Amino acid sequence: MIDFNYTLLIQFVNFLILLILLNIFLFKPVLKTLNKREGVIGSAFEKAKRLKEDVENLQKQYEEKALELKRPIIQEKDSTITEAHNTSMRIIEKAREELSEELSRIKRQIQEDQKKVFEFLKMEVDRLSSEAAEKILKRSI
Repeated sequence: MIDFNYTLLIQFVNFLILLILLNIFLFKPVLKTLNKREGVIGSAFEKAKRLKEDVENLQKQYEEKALELKRPIIQEKDSTITEAHNTSMRIIEKAREELSEELSRIKRQIQEDQKKVFEFLKMEVDRLSSEAAEKILKRSI
């Protein structure tokens, strides 16, 4: 059998008293401090989350405003580029027309010069052939 003596009972009572005292002076203050710290950390986390959302909203607003301000500049740039392209195309077309007219004029001039040279050479050939015939025949034809 188990022999119960008073020391075991006193140790059990001492253990219960120690548990109650530890609960009052150690566990409850530590739990209270941990809960308080958890609350502080939780509120700091929520505050950080709100600040992050605010920053994201501000960044989005900034980007929208920047795009809104850039839009007319981009449109003006595009219209300027289009206008410059159209102007350059008109200048190129005008230059082509002028070159085409100049080429036609030069071709006509060459043809006229060719005809003049041909007529001159024809007259010269006639004259030279007459001179040659006169010298050969020693008389005038």
